[in-house]
Amino acid sequence: MKARAVNTIVATGAHEALPLADAHLITHYPTSLIDIRTLRDGRRLTLRPVLPQDARLLAALINGLSDTSRQQRFPNARQPATPAELAALTCVDYRRHLAVVVSVQEDGRERLVAEARYLIDDDGHAEVALVVDDPWQRSGIGTWAMFTLSRAADAAGAGWLRGEVLAGNTAMLALMRRCRFCCTVDRTDPDIVHVETRPRALNAHRRAGPARPLGWVQRLLGAGQTAATQY
Repeated sequence: MKARAVNTIVATGAHEALPLADAHLITHYPTSLIDIRTLRDGRRLTLRPVLPQDARLLAALINGLSDTSRQQRFPNARQPATPAELAALTCVDYRRHLAVVVSVQEDGRERLVAEARYLIDDDGHAEVALVVDDPWQRSGIGTWAMFTLSRAADAAGAGWLRGEVLAGNTAMLALMRRCRFCCTVDRTDPDIVHVETRPRALNAHRRAGPARPLGWVQRLLGAGQTAATQY
């Protein structure tokens, strides 16, 4: 899933200098968005707003994507990225431009497995983009990140969440439909699907939860206790 305003591939050398973020940005860091989930195997995933020092972690995520996933998220790929392009992805104002990342600890080091963001345009609508590392796809991380973005976009006053998905990206389109996005094929380019929903509608769907005809049986048997590991 791509956003036209933030679709540059990130790749930087180990010793390349990166620009520092403005200090006032960090003072507005939205700690309320930080969330932690535990997998069935005991590993913990952390969802948090991006930080300026995440530039190389984000570069490692994007450079490790398959060619297909990289093209779907960054169709106008330029590599390597400049320090200014890295700053555009990691130095955000946390309101008009918000990015969240999902990380896991591996061998004592943090590794990013997903990145999602929105950018509110001049009309007050949030253009969203999302990418999940290939081995972590279809694990619920995309849904988790999308609900986080919708909650933040609603708080920021965004009227709509909007994005563009390649028609061949069936997994992303399925995610968008699960998140109650309306999916419309572009009138002039059938390879592009426009997706949109209102943040409040998505948040209301999350609070209500999916219908569970046999939910009372699951509660009786204690099956609902495993839900915390599914996102």
